Amino acid sequence: MMNTSKSDSMIKKPHFVYFFIFIFFISCDDFLEEKPYSFLAPENFYQNEQDALAALTGAYTGLGDGSSSFLARRVHYLTWFPSDEAYPPRLGSQKQLDNFTYTADHGDINNTWTDMYDLINRANVAVDRISPIDMSESLREQYIAEAKFIRALAYFYGVRLWGALPLIISEVTAVSQVSGIERSPISAVYEQIIDDLESSLQYLPAVNQDGRASLGAAKGLLARVYLTRASSEAAGSDDYQLCANLAKEVIDMPEHYLMDDYQDAIGAANEFNPESLFEWQGDRNLRPLGNHSILGQFTLPIDILGYVPEEGQVGNSDIVSEIEYFELYSDLDYRTESTFILEGTNRNGELVPWTEFTYPFPHPAWKYVDQSSSTRSGYAFSGNFVVLRLSDLYLMRAEALNEMNGPSPEAYEMINAIRQRARNRDGVSASDYPADLQGLTKEEFREAVLLERVYELGFEGHRWFDLVRTNRLVETIKSVHPEYPIEEKHYLFPIPADEIIINENLVQNPGW
Repeated sequence: MMNTSKSDSMIKKPHFVYFFIFIFFISCDDFLEEKPYSFLAPENFYQNEQDALAALTGAYTGLGDGSSSFLARRVHYLTWFPSDEAYPPRLGSQKQLDNFTYTADHGDINNTWTDMYDLINRANVAVDRISPIDMSESLREQYIAEAKFIRALAYFYGVRLWGALPLIISEVTAVSQVSGIERSPISAVYEQIIDDLESSLQYLPAVNQDGRASLGAAKGLLARVYLTRASSEAAGSDDYQLCANLAKEVIDMPEHYLMDDYQDAIGAANEFNPESLFEWQGDRNLRPLGNHSILGQFTLPIDILGYVPEEGQVGNSDIVSEIEYFELYSDLDYRTESTFILEGTNRNGELVPWTEFTYPFPHPAWKYVDQSSSTRSGYAFSGNFVVLRLSDLYLMRAEALNEMNGPSPEAYEMINAIRQRARNRDGVSASDYPADLQGLTKEEFREAVLLERVYELGFEGHRWFDLVRTNRLVETIKSVHPEYPIEEKHYLFPIPADEIIINENLVQNPGW
């Protein structure tokens, strides 16, 4: 049982400028099973194709290496709790994120920033060191494209969380390289993200090994970048059109399609399915024990038995749904029962509803718990974190088309395809709910897409970003928790206080 009485966010890492990158030899068959060898000087290490793969593996490892790292936990704490989506009943300092009393010295903010720049530097190492290696040209270009995808993903998280960022696109080996660096404008960060993704498109394969970037992943992420930039201060005049075009290209790819049954598109047992575009490998099969996701254990209800095939307590009730967020869902929607645990057997053998759980909240576990697991270890039945899947592209295209021309037939086609799949309850038996949409105004359609994203993509890491990019964060939180001291400054997180202290050229975000 993990101790959650004290938050892991209080354990601080070194600042990003002090990170050293440790790269390991690996075999092609075991892409993320690193084996440490003697450390070598960089100029002597990167000599051949195996070394290139080791550098790339180091970049992928930066996405999450340990249960408290970037996509394993950090990003979720910063985006689930400060929205209307999730609440931390048993976590400590995360309650400050939930009720908007956090400050610039909050541990999770510092750790997320540090993890992000560690990831960026790992990607920079791969880009810089793979380029001169004498190896297959096509494979070299693919590896560099994958590293650029990872760098773009890291900066995309960063620009949405903090806005303007120090822009570092070369390997950092000494503090002097970044001492005194200033924040680049939001427009420059977006330009770098777009450049990295566009340059990767011609070299990424249509399909790739599990957990690695592919053409669909890069196009899908680029579509999301354009959709997000469209409502930012760096907006381009054709951002919505570019988003719509890229989304259609991914939707039309034969390698990707919507699964017939919503439950086949989500959950730990369904990793890397054709609807999935990019996932962080956090499952029990691909990573050593203790180095993968804890989201399954944290979202399962405590004192409710039987969700993995051994008796005993397996859940923590550390991440639950806000009641008001859960109430956005309909009892008639198949995606409700596919997302939340709504009842279970307690220690007295009684079947009780979620309102009688030890922590009486709906628990959003089904996207992170492998119900076919043979172990009750909390680290061993959690699944991957899906960064992007195809249904998101349908909804992005619907939104972009509506913003350009109102609710066109093509826009309705996109959102209704998602609603039609939701009516197909188990891939066989049909339901009447939810019905197709029709006859909406532009504003009504905009609202409908935002709500559809709740139903379709709940607890997949999108809600806070959606509320921020549509400028609804403050009003949404005020409607749910009028007592919370949320204000305009909360549309961006503060630059970690320690970073401001060690670099006087970093200007703090307004209001912090």
